[in-house]
Amino acid sequence: MDFLLRSMVELFYAEILCNPYANKAMIVRRVALNSQPGKNDNPVAENFRVEEVNLPDNINEGQLQVRTLCLSVDPYMCCGMNEDTGSDYITPWRLYQVVDGGGVGIIEESKHTNFTKGDFVTSFYWPRRTKVILDGKSLQMVDPQLVDGHLSYFLGATGMPGLTSLIGIQEKDHITAGSNQTMVTSGAAGACGS
Repeated sequence: MDFLLRSMVELFYAEILCNPYANKAMIVRRVALNSQPGKNDNPVAENFRVEEVNLPDNINEGQLQVRTLCLSVDPYMCCGMNEDTGSDYITPWRLYQVVDGGGVGIIEESKHTNFTKGDFVTSFYWPRRTKVILDGKSLQMVDPQLVDGHLSYFLGATGMPGLTSLIGIQEKDHITAGSNQTMVTSGAAGACGS
């Protein structure tokens, strides 16, 4: 996981967010899977590549053009890098296609009745692109005030890892408010302490 995290973060931040030309016009940068590391091998930067592609000039009804602000890098992503994910609920990433995961962005253009320009949105299936056109049905609106402006929290403590932890505590550990119970939680085993 450490190699995957470093590889994707280095590529995205160094090649995309820090590049002054990355968000100009309708050319966007994206991260694609360049090669598969192998089931038991650690991911390396060479498993990914950064590409420049054209973003369509217009969007259809029900779609939004969104600028990417934050991306998650989670342990489950290692499974998606190979054809055999080892799981029935994780879809493998396709070679030479954009990789995805949790993301947060701001709407720059909307043709969806529930979203307007300037809204912040999140999705578990966010393509690794500087700007993206998404179907509004795949998005959830988020309020930055709920996390004191720290949008990345929607990908962690108040996102999928936090929700998984909460459900685990409530449904599996049967922890209830006001009870005389002691619980020890360790995050050393993964994003959700699994």
